[in-house]
Amino acid sequence: MAKRSTIGENPLDAVNRENPLDTVVPDLSAMTRTGRGQPPPEVPPEVQARLQELEAGLKALLTEAAGLKTVAADAASLKATVAGLPGELAGLRREVDQLKAELAQIRASAGPGDLPFWMRGRKK
Repeated sequence: MAKRSTIGENPLDAVNRENPLDTVVPDLSAMTRTGRGQPPPEVPPEVQARLQELEAGLKALLTEAAGLKTVAADAASLKATVAGLPGELAGLRREVDQLKAELAQIRASAGPGDLPFWMRGRKK
């Protein structure tokens, strides 16, 4: 096995001249801090116009989304109402059949003598 020479310079003793934090943290001394009493930085008019357009579009989307939510709620209530209709329709059919049976029974039992005299037709 070949031996390496350790005489000379030790790689662990090498001094790293550049600071590793410089690559991670930017130099904040160049930035100005906006605080109280200082005016905010100027925004170009093109950016302001585009921002206003985007805000108007966002407001329109929010109102449209609110409208869609109400439409969805109306659709859900309508769906629930439609789901209950077959049961109500079946109940109405039973009542109609029962009333038809009663009416047929009344017609079968009613004769010409059952009417009061003022309702009977006069013979001519």
